[in-house]
Amino acid sequence: MFSSSQEEHCAPSKDPVKYGELVVLGYNGSLPTGDRGRRKSRFALYKRTKANGVKPSSMHIHSTPQDSKAVNSKGLHSISYTLSRHQTVVVEYSHDKDTDMFQIGRSTESPIDFVVTDTISGGQEGEENPITQSTISRFACRVVCERNPPYTARIFAAGFDSSKNIFLGEKAAKWKNPDGHMDGLTTNGVLVMHPKGGFTEESKPGVWREISVCGDVYTLRETRSAQIPGKLVENENNILLDGSLVDLCGATLLWRTAEGLFHAPTQKHLEALRQEINAARPQCPVGLNTLAFPSMNRTRAFTSLEDKQPWVYLACGHVHGYH
Repeated sequence: MFSSSQEEHCAPSKDPVKYGELVVLGYNGSLPTGDRGRRKSRFALYKRTKANGVKPSSMHIHSTPQDSKAVNSKGLHSISYTLSRHQTVVVEYSHDKDTDMFQIGRSTESPIDFVVTDTISGGQEGEENPITQSTISRFACRVVCERNPPYTARIFAAGFDSSKNIFLGEKAAKWKNPDGHMDGLTTNGVLVMHPKGGFTEESKPGVWREISVCGDVYTLRETRSAQIPGKLVENENNILLDGSLVDLCGATLLWRTAEGLFHAPTQKHLEALRQEINAARPQCPVGLNTLAFPSMNRTRAFTSLEDKQPWVYLACGHVHGYH
């Protein structure tokens, strides 16, 4: 559940500014066990009461991460890059009044705003199908939104833990860029794909890329957890677009912008289409009986087979009566 301070900062105000929504694909709107607290099938990102974003401020070299003041301080954010047993680069972060940060991951610790667990095939999840070993990072990624128009949202690999630190160990993929700043990748990576031509029925899939801890864009590694990074893609950035997909290696998230959601079909629109289809009295080509698409309320309460209930046959894509 939210801590009191976290709930206060995430809750929408009287006239909330909505940055967008993250939707977990594969659950059709709700988790099998129900949406509870921060663990749910979709997460709306609203402008926080107080900005909680951070930005890089300084870099220091230490023998171990524990030698750094930032690592030991609960009030400072930092990212530690362990180069060897006796050398660690610590990048300190300072408060950024112009951005809001939202963190996504498997951990249920308070820094995580949106708890995401592995998506099991068929949507079957619970005590009968326990997840013995998850491939989703406990602190998988963070989304940083600008507090001023156009409210641009950017994604970064890795999230800060309860001590406000990110640790990239000796075996993690990491490097120093030509401009001197450190960067790296998480174990299984954070992959992003932007649709070509916007998020419409005519959209085409884009190219999957990997996002680094500092938000740079790279081609995919040879294998998901390889220590050698892909090539830097200089003409692309980490800005999330309407319809962008985020692969956390175990679950895939869909990003919808506030503008995209504004133009999306509403429940009222879908209901009008349902009634229009039923008015045409569609017929099952096998049983020759008239089919009727039930309302959402009837669908949820549906417990027994009915002659008029339509069924989608996945092997061929046809819609027939039950037979």
